[in-house]
Amino acid sequence: PPPGAELELPLVPGSQSVVIEWREPGPLATRFRPQGPDLGLPTVNLNLSLSLPEDRWVLYASGPRMGPVVLFWAVLLVLAGLALALGRVRLTALRSYDWLLLGVGLSLAQIWVALLVAGWLLALGLRQRMTEEMPRWRYNLTQTGLLLLSVAALAGLIAAVSQGLLGRPDMQILGNGSQGNVLNWYQDRGGPRLPEVSVVSVPIWVYRALMLAWALWLALRLLSWLRWGWDGFSRPVLWREGPPRPPRGLRTREAPGKA
Repeated sequence: PPPGAELELPLVPGSQSVVIEWREPGPLATRFRPQGPDLGLPTVNLNLSLSLPEDRWVLYASGPRMGPVVLFWAVLLVLAGLALALGRVRLTALRSYDWLLLGVGLSLAQIWVALLVAGWLLALGLRQRMTEEMPRWRYNLTQTGLLLLSVAALAGLIAAVSQGLLGRPDMQILGNGSQGNVLNWYQDRGGPRLPEVSVVSVPIWVYRALMLAWALWLALRLLSWLRWGWDGFSRPVLWREGPPRPPRGLRTREAPGKA
């Protein structure tokens, strides 16, 4: 039918399923608000599903209360608070903006890597406060554990950068079965028009460009952090040796026994 024309649907007794398809002209804008048809009467149990192309980066979604929520922005507020607190701790060479940029980039790729790297940097800071008075076994055990933690953290960073440049951002989209670029809403009563939904998205190349800039920043800053960490890790020594052994052939005199 032509635009604006009424659509008549014949109803027959029993269960009936009707599928109606329509197209809206125009490109997919940054803010997309689909205009549904006017149903002409109240309706119940409305389920709306919106699938965006894979080349779009979903930033925000709104609609009925039972629907998707982009939790990344709440995570960003938490990261900002943690970055401000960690920037005041003088254990590391990082400032608040370093912690914030590091957390944002890693949370978009692999959020568990952010926790691993933060723990690694704080452990390097604590290592610089170690003294020579501690027992040798404890000193060497700390060095071994810190070495293993460093390998795990650097491997996690490489994986996170690769995921960030080649994968998709993890925006923590949850709610009513929504995930990624598939958004679902539900409303128990509505009409005559469908509930209004809105999605803010940008091309995925915007995310790729931001992650490339972040990866370059991380490479430059990581060199400085590694130099700082190595200075603390190697002082006063990398490994504490045990007491020197007596030369071979040297025998201790035995005390004379009683006859």
